[in-house]
Amino acid sequence: MVIAAILGGGTGSRMGGELPKQFLELGGEAVILRSLRAFIGSGLVDAAVLLVPESFVSYTEGLLEEAGLRNGAFPVSVLPGGATRSDTLALALEFTERRYGLEGTILITHDAARPFVTRRMIRENIDGAKRYGAVNTCVPATDTVFLSEDGSFISSVPPRKNVFHAQTPQTFRAEELHGLIEAMSPAEFAALTDGCSVFTHAGRPVFMARGEETNIKITYPGDMKRAAQILRDLADAGDE
Repeated sequence: MVIAAILGGGTGSRMGGELPKQFLELGGEAVILRSLRAFIGSGLVDAAVLLVPESFVSYTEGLLEEAGLRNGAFPVSVLPGGATRSDTLALALEFTERRYGLEGTILITHDAARPFVTRRMIRENIDGAKRYGAVNTCVPATDTVFLSEDGSFISSVPPRKNVFHAQTPQTFRAEELHGLIEAMSPAEFAALTDGCSVFTHAGRPVFMARGEETNIKITYPGDMKRAAQILRDLADAGDE
């Protein structure tokens, strides 16, 4: 079984405005619903759970109802997210264990504010997680990256060919992820930023699936303009 956890627990303070970024309208539909539809439309996922700010649980339920996604053949659940991304991941894992069980289950996690994930990315994530245990979607760095020990002076320059930018999805064998988290202290887990960090912290391999430059995360106001252009470009490409 493959479960998609759409992580949208943040309030999107960097975007400004009343609505968190995942609920902003893009091409006539909330960003979070576009992200969800990508997984439903892939045909590769059995169910999904949306994790959103607690004050937006009812709002999200309403969006699903209006979009005809609430009581269809594809199961979609809505839960309040946690205070941090790690907390939200833990809640997604707990839900998966309670509802579907962890044995043999693949948990694919995705930023709610990345509406342009493709079927190819989803497939590579699922296949990679089955084979290796954990997957992160990545794109090669196009800029030179500097490391600084003190934040004021350059300490080193890693070879650009070895530097990648992380995107999502991130995907895991759910039982393995649960076991690694259980083996950590609460402080260790709280210090980690995502599920792949759990694997790397434990010295476990994380396979890199190929991302796309269009797989952007909407974070700042200008990102909505870029997302609208990507949407137009995709529509034009579909007409060809």
